[in-house]
Amino acid sequence: MTYIRLQISFFLLLYFCSLVSAQVKFSDAERTIIRLQDERRGIDTISRYLDSKDEKIAWRAAIALANIKDSTSVKTLLSHLTKEKRQYVIDAIAFALGVFGPNQQAYKALSKIAKENPTTELFIALGRTVPKDDVESLSEILADTKTPAICSASALIEVSLRKLIDENFAKQINLLAKNQDPEVLWRSVYAYSRTEDSSLLYRHIASIKEYLGDIGSPESRMFAATALGRIHNEEAGKILIEAARSEVEWRVRVNILLAIAKLPRFSSAIYEVLKKAVAESSNENPVGDHVARTALDVLDQMIAAGKVSSPDSVSIREWLIDYEPDRELHEDQSIRIRSQCMIPLARLGADDATINEICSYVSYHDRTAEINTWKAVGLIPDTMAFYRLLTRVFSSDQNNVFYVLQGLHSLWDIIKKDPNLLHEIEKLHYANIYRHMLIRFPSLSIDPSIVTQAMEDMKDPFIVTDSLRSEAEEYLLQYLDNFAYPQFHDHLVSILSAISWLKPKNDTFKIKLNKIYEMAASQWGDQMIVDSAEAALASLGEIHQHRYAKLIRQPIDWKTIEQLPDTMLVQTQYGFMYLKLRRYDAPLTSLNMYKLAKIFFFVNNYIHRVVPNFVIQTGDNSGTGEGGPGYSIRTEISPIRYDSAGVVGMASSGKDTEGSQWFITQCPTPHLNIRYTIWGEIVKGKENIEKYQLNDQIFSVNPYK
Repeated sequence: MTYIRLQISFFLLLYFCSLVSAQVKFSDAERTIIRLQDERRGIDTISRYLDSKDEKIAWRAAIALANIKDSTSVKTLLSHLTKEKRQYVIDAIAFALGVFGPNQQAYKALSKIAKENPTTELFIALGRTVPKDDVESLSEILADTKTPAICSASALIEVSLRKLIDENFAKQINLLAKNQDPEVLWRSVYAYSRTEDSSLLYRHIASIKEYLGDIGSPESRMFAATALGRIHNEEAGKILIEAARSEVEWRVRVNILLAIAKLPRFSSAIYEVLKKAVAESSNENPVGDHVARTALDVLDQMIAAGKVSSPDSVSIREWLIDYEPDRELHEDQSIRIRSQCMIPLARLGADDATINEICSYVSYHDRTAEINTWKAVGLIPDTMAFYRLLTRVFSSDQNNVFYVLQGLHSLWDIIKKDPNLLHEIEKLHYANIYRHMLIRFPSLSIDPSIVTQAMEDMKDPFIVTDSLRSEAEEYLLQYLDNFAYPQFHDHLVSILSAISWLKPKNDTFKIKLNKIYEMAASQWGDQMIVDSAEAALASLGEIHQHRYAKLIRQPIDWKTIEQLPDTMLVQTQYGFMYLKLRRYDAPLTSLNMYKLAKIFFFVNNYIHRVVPNFVIQTGDNSGTGEGGPGYSIRTEISPIRYDSAGVVGMASSGKDTEGSQWFITQCPTPHLNIRYTIWGEIVKGKENIEKYQLNDQIFSVNPYK
């Protein structure tokens, strides 16, 4: 019994210790810094904490200044950099200076320190701060044999992202690419993949071809393929097509196909490569669908760009027609791929019979198939296609109206450029039905994605004609009353944007806009609505000049932050993913996502965006990519980087516009660094990231200890 009691006591102690270790504690100073960072103010107060003896506090101060990004703090950061001895803090200050971009003083100060004690963070900052006319000196530093290879490769990424790769840097890339460290290798080749100087890349085409054949590194092959796509000539095309025929790694195949899309002309060889990629997909091979989907996207892009000749168009049409539903062919392939074949087919033109066949995919009751259907129909310049879309708006369920509207918008853009077709649509009264529908949609639906799409589409002089202007103003006034509440954040932003475009003369707009401006600033603490209302008022000739320098923001729930679990459990059809929270680096984002998970916001969310070999994105309960929680939170950048698959970031439409949408990387994506908040990483279940397809569902996201 004593032994059993000891065992129980031991396990209880382990459990208690695990709970204690799982907690993240913030000192009073750190809390102050985080709060001021969230309010985007208090630079002088934050700067004083750079002198703190506690390096965590000093680190936090530097990161906060990077997030606020007020150029007046550069001088303070530089003065602290020269006297700071703690490497942890030096790297944080270097990160902050790098965020501010090119600066001669910062570059010189960082160069001196980097030579004495090189770290990756210092060299990344060098790549970000080096002035354009001083890149030669950086090239010399990177060429120094004392510079660690990983530091040089990391700096080269930053140089490439600024489009500054020259011949000296190219030589260093080729030297570094011989390094046995795969982390150094992919970073080096990545620098080529972001280079836009096609003549420089062509001079090094032999080396890039060699990297494309590197059996041991899929990452280097991926980025070599991208680099070849930037050369835009026949020799590069031959290398890519040869690689496409032999490559088996799906990630590399995707990048090869995307590179082929950039070639100047379509050819029979390209046709065979694309056809093979589509044919190899199957219901049992979700990864193969990524390659097939990319191939069809590439085909559609090349048709749209006018790169496909008439004879090739005939061959393509004959191939794609076999994917029409009534032929009942290719049933071993997923409905997603078969329905996507209708998009390039529609791009080539369609008669009434083909339109009916394309629309038959709706009967499969598959979300992706229906989305592909309306996208395809939206590419056909035909009155029948416009009619099918128009009538579908009123018969679709709420989940799919958004995609029908997108199809209508796409087709309307085609129609209004064709006087004969526009005249026919007007004669049949379809155009006026469409116009009235867009103006009145927010009175018929409160779905934020639909309201947003309708208001965006309404901003067109072909929609709001002179005869409909008074109707548009009348309804917009009504919407300002209906949606003047914080929970209608997304609706209100789109309506305010429509008002800015319309510039109504009615003075009642000014009264209502001023009221919304005051409420958003003084009570809701919603910066995006403040900015949108300000822009709308400015369009009416009333300049506010940022009357509210400080918004009333919600108090930070420190108790919950410090008790956050270290992991979220993400349940999907492929099993569980364990998402480790970056609670210390992004505390307020972690808190936001935890609170949304606790109210089941993420239950049965669709994966609404998949860019093969880039990201999968979810977190929108409307399933369209246009929805959110009804508010926005601040961006929280930090020195952690998008250097691998499985990094979890926040989607946004610009700084401080994050809400609930989040993504997982499928490969290294350094161009996302310091732009998108990283709030977690997948630590278990990462092997399934490559399987997720558009409109797969996230069943739940739950806090996990």
